[in-house]
Amino acid sequence: MRRTVMIATVMAVMLGVIGFAAPAQASGTGYNNTDPYSTGCSASKSKIHSYNAGGGRFDMYYSSACGTNWIEWNGPYVCTWKRVQSTYGAWTQWEIDHSVWSYSMQIYAPGNTSVDVEWAVGSAEYGGGTCDGGAWDYAHSVGKHGWYSVS
Repeated sequence: MRRTVMIATVMAVMLGVIGFAAPAQASGTGYNNTDPYSTGCSASKSKIHSYNAGGGRFDMYYSSACGTNWIEWNGPYVCTWKRVQSTYGAWTQWEIDHSVWSYSMQIYAPGNTSVDVEWAVGSAEYGGGTCDGGAWDYAHSVGKHGWYSVS
């Protein structure tokens, strides 16, 4: 009896470990507002669009494995704000970074689905390059903010 209880306990623990060992892989709209690098979607990325702004460039990428899009900033060490949306989901959260390279969260947008981008680029001189509300206002006042769509 004692041996049966011990075997049953070991099996229950093993099933629990196996059941919780790896999270389910996202798919479709489950990728909305997720990190393209931590999900592995970036492994199949290809650049589909570039947009020059604020002395740098926003590149849009498409993941053929995940059917997702996101944008990446390459440019001077400044504050950037970026987000994307498609008909498969609402706007992703704002990604606010102070770096020469950064990226947005991804949105599910398979094939030729249209993707909207909103962006802003701060200034290295304004507020010591901080990413506060004043920097956001500055970006708007000097025309370093905008939207575009890619189909």
